[in-house]
Amino acid sequence: MSNMCPDQVIITNALNTQKLLTANYNTAAGECANNQLRCAMMDLWKDEHEIQNDIFVDMNSRGWYPVQQAQPQQIETAKQQLNSQN
Repeated sequence: MSNMCPDQVIITNALNTQKLLTANYNTAAGECANNQLRCAMMDLWKDEHEIQNDIFVDMNSRGWYPVQQAQPQQIETAKQQLNSQN
């Protein structure tokens, strides 16, 4: 992280925090015995995912989280692999 600018360090930390939060809400929602509480956890989980995506999109637009676009054949191969596991 030493070659990152201060804004990049802050937003990277924010993304990592959101990843942790969504994972924790996912676990909590999956283990709720009370349906009302489970629904509340799922609402929070969804909100946190939206925030995580907003941060990712911002980082990606700044070139701080580059992703390689999958080729159509790669997408089809992945779909076939996932379907064969069902």
